Amino acid sequence: MKKILTLFMVFVLVISLASCASSYKDGTYKGENIDDENGSSMEVEITIKDNVIVDCAMVARDSEGNVKDENYGKDAGDAMYKKAQRAVKGMEQYPDLLVEAGNVEDVDAVAGATVSGKQFKLAVEDALKKAK
Repeated sequence: MKKILTLFMVFVLVISLASCASSYKDGTYKGENIDDENGSSMEVEITIKDNVIVDCAMVARDSEGNVKDENYGKDAGDAMYKKAQRAVKGMEQYPDLLVEAGNVEDVDAVAGATVSGKQFKLAVEDALKKAK
């Protein structure tokens, strides 16, 4: 009788844990985050297959809507341009890190791009809401 009760409890526990896990529909979803303090924005497009993020694209914009790319910070002087470009190079790693990790919780911040990393995660979470 104890074995049956133990097996039943294990079964209930497994079912309970499985229902807590997030389940996402296969497809491609867009998410966005706008920073309330500085007006910059982050847009992502993720592709989900079998409950795993398999592809990610990202576009970051400054408060004026300009894409943060190789020209970002050019007008701010040499020192600021170098700092801005370090941030861009760091930020560009986030989509690949997300695909490698398979989920947003396991993406670590990249030095020089921590603010962008927070914004990236919020944009991915926005996209994941649409995938449920």
